[in-house]
Amino acid sequence: MRKLLCLLLAVGVAACAEKKTELPANLLSHNDFEELDGWMGSNEYLASLTTEQAHSGKYSAKVDPAVEFSAGYSKPLGKVADHMPKKLKIQAWVNIANSKAAPFIVTELKQAGTNKQLLWEGIELAKEVKHYNMWVQVEKTVSMPAEAAYNDVLKVYLWRGNSIQPTYVDDMMILNEQ
Repeated sequence: MRKLLCLLLAVGVAACAEKKTELPANLLSHNDFEELDGWMGSNEYLASLTTEQAHSGKYSAKVDPAVEFSAGYSKPLGKVADHMPKKLKIQAWVNIANSKAAPFIVTELKQAGTNKQLLWEGIELAKEVKHYNMWVQVEKTVSMPAEAAYNDVLKVYLWRGNSIQPTYVDDMMILNEQ
């Protein structure tokens, strides 16, 4: 009986233990919006953080008519990877209200010094998401331009576009797709 009680106690403790998510080996950065280390975090972007909906944890980022851009990633390519990535895969969980919502998850590369746009690729969520008011995973592979340099700034964020519906993003990942 004592062994059975100890076994049940051990199983109970194991079941209550925090589950760790395995992260992919090619991961360059990720954010569940519980922390903003390395991610754009000025007051303008902090306005997008919300506890209204979340795919994991308590927080996600939201865009709506009052918030044009979400908190997102912004870092020089040389600090993103130890060698120049040829392709990046952007993955995220999104929750959109209905088919009238028209936001984008944007991947942008700006030339250092000039701020010239070298790359702008968007995941058009209205075309990608077919289930509404629920969390759906989206992804897109983006090729880096040949002229990309280590000091050019990579940005990844949710943009409202012309949508009047709220859209949420959570658990965003940037992966190296060499």
